[in-house]
Amino acid sequence: MPVNNHFSKKYMKFNISLKDQQKEFLDQVVSDFSLGEIEISIQNLVKEILNQDDNENVFGEMRCIGGCFSTDESIEVELEDELISKMREIFQQYDFEEYDSEEEELSKIVRSMINYAEQEGDLKNIFVRA
Repeated sequence: MPVNNHFSKKYMKFNISLKDQQKEFLDQVVSDFSLGEIEISIQNLVKEILNQDDNENVFGEMRCIGGCFSTDESIEVELEDELISKMREIFQQYDFEEYDSEEEELSKIVRSMINYAEQEGDLKNIFVRA
């Protein structure tokens, strides 16, 4: 009997703060790849970037676009606990500025992933599910 993976894994919902430019990029990705909604684009992005296991390339250099500390958009996203654990580890490994909450720290990781995807990522590989 097939197991529905959504129920066998634990998920956490949190709000991700994005800059307008990042939101526009994700809106374009959603449109280009017919993903339906921005949350799906973020879920695909996080999963694919973490699976690539190329953290140094993604997080090792500053990828700040426009006011580093200004955020304009907030998107609620649900991610697997396992992915969030990896994101927490990455935040500890790299020299990010300090934030007041874990939600802000996770947002920083996602923003770094978005910037990487926009600048260097293979968008088809990241956002298209075979």
